[in-house]
Amino acid sequence: MLLAGALGVLLTLSALRAADRTQPVLVAAHDLAPGTVVGDRDVRVARVRADARMLAALFAPADLAALRGQVVTGNVDAGALVTRRDVRAVGAQGVTRVMSFPVPRARAVGGKLTAGDRVDVVAVDRDTGRAGYVLTDAEIVAVDGSGGGPLGDASDDVTVSLAVDGDGAPRLAAALEAGTVTLVRATGAAPLQQARPFEARSGAGPTAEEP
Repeated sequence: MLLAGALGVLLTLSALRAADRTQPVLVAAHDLAPGTVVGDRDVRVARVRADARMLAALFAPADLAALRGQVVTGNVDAGALVTRRDVRAVGAQGVTRVMSFPVPRARAVGGKLTAGDRVDVVAVDRDTGRAGYVLTDAEIVAVDGSGGGPLGDASDDVTVSLAVDGDGAPRLAAALEAGTVTLVRATGAAPLQQARPFEARSGAGPTAEEP
């Protein structure tokens, strides 16, 4: 009976070891937006069941030093696996530029935009009333609508972060300075093939070339 009991314990332990073939990997500790420079607090350790091929695409806890300082290239949700395709070295091609700006909720689909949405950015020149598209099919990286205090003095603005390229960033900056900007949700819509570009009023005052 003692031998049978000992054998039963050994079989049970063997079965448990076989069932728990998980490996420690790094996952996102919170939502990571494109452009985030990874730090120690951005990831945590979780255990997953994965084969060798899948593990090769992930980061083990021992890889934290190599992951630290790299830049996130796409949205990674909290708790999601951080893969080697999700990050790039600083300065590498494929790293997303991100630009943030405040906009009234009423001009941002009532503040109901979320990360991953696509938007068209429309601007109206304050002086001439001319309207046009600043960006089309731009990806929203993050939306921050916090800022209210205990007395209910919540700001009517939301801060929207958009993925931009080298040409789009100055166009957006000019539109924010010279016009009134509105975001149009375009998630799932076909990208505009011909969009009238926004042009801020020129010749408002003397320039370096004018006398």
